Amino acid sequence: LDKKRFCLANAVSISTCEVCGKEDLLSVIELGNHPLCGDLIKIGNTERCQEYPIEILFCPVCITAHQKYQVPKEKLFHYEYQYRARMTPSVLSGMEALVETVADQLGSLIGKKILDVGCNDGSLLDSFAKKGATTVGVEPTRAALESKHRTFNSFFDKDTSQALSTEFGSFDVITFTNVFAHIENLGELLNNLIPLLNDKTLLVIENHYMGEILKKNQFDTFYHEHPRTYSLRSFEFIARKLNRNVSHYEFLDRYGGNIRVTIDKNPSAPSLASESLFEDQFEEMRGAISTWCDETKIKIKSLNERVGPVVGKAFPGRAAILIKMLGLSEKNLACVYEISG
Repeated sequence: LDKKRFCLANAVSISTCEVCGKEDLLSVIELGNHPLCGDLIKIGNTERCQEYPIEILFCPVCITAHQKYQVPKEKLFHYEYQYRARMTPSVLSGMEALVETVADQLGSLIGKKILDVGCNDGSLLDSFAKKGATTVGVEPTRAALESKHRTFNSFFDKDTSQALSTEFGSFDVITFTNVFAHIENLGELLNNLIPLLNDKTLLVIENHYMGEILKKNQFDTFYHEHPRTYSLRSFEFIARKLNRNVSHYEFLDRYGGNIRVTIDKNPSAPSLASESLFEDQFEEMRGAISTWCDETKIKIKSLNERVGPVVGKAFPGRAAILIKMLGLSEKNLACVYEISG
């Protein structure tokens, strides 16, 4: 109990939808307490990871899911954060595809000013630079030092927005690739975006899609780095806050099912996504989680009886969520299954 109080003291609890303002959100998923994705402790260090609760709140108006307890960005994306985009070929190929999508909408990218928020090691900007674009990034971790592009080594806050506006004015394209869901306080995020937009700016956002998460029972996608999980309707509400429209969207296979939207001043694309049943699908997910845990525990017990304990390790985050859901401790850790649905 004391540990839970300590962790909650370092998190912000929300009760109102950040996208549409609805109060009294519905609690749809509770996964218990878990370590942060990037909270790695060196071997031999007796320090333990802090754990934070994962409880998901659902807004039926704009169809957005929220982490009830939002951990400060400084703890989630600290300077030593380990992720590097260039290490995963599928991520790089997805970035190339995103650049082609932008080129299809905008035409030649030669001389166009591109801002990538959460640019990591600059991999996406590399692809834009190949098209002759002027490339700028924002990245709070030391990955910024590995970028070949003009990169602001900071969070995308008000001061960074002002500095970008002073040096570059507005941008032709602003991208958030699996980052728009990572930044807490959506209102501040949108306010910081506004000075960097002009009437022709393309705002391109790619994130996990709630529909695929529910369809494939990807409950481990609800971890602390995702304060929000979006539907297409979510982005339609967000676009209106910016006095813009969702002019283009597509559903992608990446990360088990992503949505990529373009928000700009062009007419709205007709919405063909069926999202009205998402609330009911959360109830189905709760049952599926319980079934998965029970069945997997039986498999682990059988494996232990046949071949003896198999020691496994888990990188904190999604894999650690699965291990904790199975009730495996450091002392009796038997087996780790990579589950996609």
